Amino acid sequence: MWPNLLSLDAPFVALMWQILFIRCFHAAAEPVPAILLAASVWLIYAADRALDAWRGECASPRHRFYGAYWRILLPVWMAVLAVAAWLALTQLPMVLLRRGCFLLAAVVVYLAVIHGFRRHLRRLWSPPFTKEASVGFLFALGASLTAWTNVRTAVDAASIALFFMLCWINCAAIQKWESGPPLGIPRPARKPTPDLDWPVGWAATGVALFALALLWMHRPVLGGAEMASAFAFLALDRAGRRFSPDMLRVLADVALLSPVVFLPLAGSV
Repeated sequence: MWPNLLSLDAPFVALMWQILFIRCFHAAAEPVPAILLAASVWLIYAADRALDAWRGECASPRHRFYGAYWRILLPVWMAVLAVAAWLALTQLPMVLLRRGCFLLAAVVVYLAVIHGFRRHLRRLWSPPFTKEASVGFLFALGASLTAWTNVRTAVDAASIALFFMLCWINCAAIQKWESGPPLGIPRPARKPTPDLDWPVGWAATGVALFALALLWMHRPVLGGAEMASAFAFLALDRAGRRFSPDMLRVLADVALLSPVVFLPLAGSV
């Protein structure tokens, strides 16, 4: 649980996909964008969880952790923010800096809506169709940011779109699994709410089929990685009642680590 409690799992997932997109699209690989991506994802996730904890949402271990230790983590968060801002302003190419600023503005809007106006927009911001989709969209754009310049074809754009769908499935699956009944308790006979009934398995199957149809012949490495993650979500959804919500939360991020297997093949394709 420690990578999840410390918000280190999401930066690692983003970094793995960034490297995979860079290699598959033959973009320039530089250390500064990689450092900034990992730092930015950590800053966003840590801030989001701390704000949730301050509002009293402490149902999950990660939120309870931030609720208990935010005074220790706040100086670390400020230091990482200062270093990241300095690196972005002094070391990042202007084109990446402009793209990053657009994404930063989108993240600020997201955090403002979620933590500032959520009560007023609750009906319009109903998970997993808006909040989780927004997280997945921003995550996918951030992970592929350095490769945007080398996106040439519709297949390239489709590969990023399918990664967005995987990120959405990740967020929606966690929401579904954490909102369900505890391990060992049968599901209620009444009709489930839309949040609990979100079709994780069907969505994962659809992503796998699209990856096979659109990417396998043109982007075999990306297509293979996306299919592997999609099938991992399908397997987790089918076997979800065998695991605790905490274990499912960890495994949901493990399902997105398919680039670890496919990265050795990326340089040759």
